[in-house]
Amino acid sequence: MSRILPLAPVVVDQIAAGEVVERPGSVVKELVENALDAGARRLEIRLEEGGIRRIEVRDDGAGITAEDLPWAVAAHATSKLARPEDLECIATLGFRGEALASIAAVSRLLLVSRPRDAAQGAGIRVEFGRVSPVEAAAAAPGTRVVVEDLFAELPARRKFLKQPHTEAAHAAAWVERLALAHGDAGFRLEHAGKVLLAAEPGEDLVTRCAAVFGPAVAGRMIALARRDGPVILDARVGPPEAARRDSGRVHVFLNGRWVRDPRIVRAVREGVKEFVPVGHWPVLVLMIGLPPDRVDVNVHPQKTEVRLRDERVVLGSIISTLRSGLARAPWATRSVGAVGSAGAGQVAERSIPATWREPPAPLLPLARPSVSEAAVGPLISVARTFLAREVEGGMEILDQHALHERVNLEELRREVRGGRVVMQPLLVPVLVEVTREEVDALLARRDALARLGVDLEAFGPTTVAIRGVPARLERLRPERLVDDLLEIVREEREASPERLQEEILFRMACRGAVMAGDRLEADALQGLLRRGAELPQDRTCAHGRPVRVFLSVADLEKAFHRR
Repeated sequence: MSRILPLAPVVVDQIAAGEVVERPGSVVKELVENALDAGARRLEIRLEEGGIRRIEVRDDGAGITAEDLPWAVAAHATSKLARPEDLECIATLGFRGEALASIAAVSRLLLVSRPRDAAQGAGIRVEFGRVSPVEAAAAAPGTRVVVEDLFAELPARRKFLKQPHTEAAHAAAWVERLALAHGDAGFRLEHAGKVLLAAEPGEDLVTRCAAVFGPAVAGRMIALARRDGPVILDARVGPPEAARRDSGRVHVFLNGRWVRDPRIVRAVREGVKEFVPVGHWPVLVLMIGLPPDRVDVNVHPQKTEVRLRDERVVLGSIISTLRSGLARAPWATRSVGAVGSAGAGQVAERSIPATWREPPAPLLPLARPSVSEAAVGPLISVARTFLAREVEGGMEILDQHALHERVNLEELRREVRGGRVVMQPLLVPVLVEVTREEVDALLARRDALARLGVDLEAFGPTTVAIRGVPARLERLRPERLVDDLLEIVREEREASPERLQEEILFRMACRGAVMAGDRLEADALQGLLRRGAELPQDRTCAHGRPVRVFLSVADLEKAFHRR
């Protein structure tokens, strides 16, 4: 049997480095955060071979004295914590004192620094954990860090690195994130002699968004803000046509720190799901401000997850801010009708007319009496699913299910705000077989369901009886409703009552809507249009799918090669 022996200090450092240094982008993140904590106003980042060969970060921050340089590359040494209680109130981006030591354990590192009041700088070298003496060095005020040959002595780690252009993209993503959150600092990122990002210090968030997302998207992002007790939210959200299937352009910052906390991401998903296509994520910059003592950032090696003292308040504020703010966005209402279609719920940028803010016609003529009826053609049903008509400036196509679903949702919400949803008692109760545990789960929420227009009770140990459903949902099948309720209860175990209520409303609105392929008589169609005329939000259904698509005359001419 092999003996148990202590690991060599260098091996310990290299193992610990695996928690902090995953790839060149991790190194860039840690070095830039250190520079920002040091008060840097200008940062220059240069990469070679995606950062695998070389990373250099220069800043004009406070600098490090020659006496402190050995401590800067030592594990568990930091200037950001002095007492144990400081862990309960962390206001810096870095704090553990592990980053430089971890980087130095897996690379060749040169650290040169000069405090602003020092006449001369000093430098120190570390090669894969082996520290050299401090030497005098010529240096401008601030700090310069050079990291070379990352993982060169750890082939097991190096083989997992991607191609240089991929690693450069990961590093650039971190610089972009930090640039969005820290407009007071200037950033310049170069890779192989090419400038990937240039941002001047003192820029506002709109200018930073233009540098990161491009001016076309940034120019159409809307601002949302809210203060809810200790929670301060400031957000910029891009239009639906800029949404993507990946969440790479969703940036959430907590006290200036970029986070990817699963609970916060889920709250973002809840807040935007009515306003972006299904399965897509918006362009989003969300700044969350909290007192440092109300958040614990010491729960993840890379500090991308956090623990919130007032989790329900924070998550609820995020959902409410996004949902209410986006409902008032220009693209959420019929006041913006000129959106093109790329199919599959996406919107083609090239299809948006130059006058996209000036709609050619409202979705529903009853909402705008000033628009003459002659400007709106008769409705044509296509495949008993889509309703097409001519409008001023082009044509419009409605999805009858999506429109009905949105109508149902907004009317149910209106009744909830009034106290409770109007219930329609069933002449004969509908009995649904479930398990004992499911009966208990439904009965535990009986009062909440009653406020939403659902009357149920136990009818034996494994049966529930549905005695009433929302009056306005004539197409709702009670047995399908029970399946939906059980699914929601399982998935939203820890959800707040408000969030649980919204999810139930979404499902009922969908289940109670006319489906694709259903035939609508003229009276039913006109009634649906009348109800839809008063919608506060008519662009999407409850699941983010489009309610309507507008095709301008120019779009049609392009399709038929007339221009």
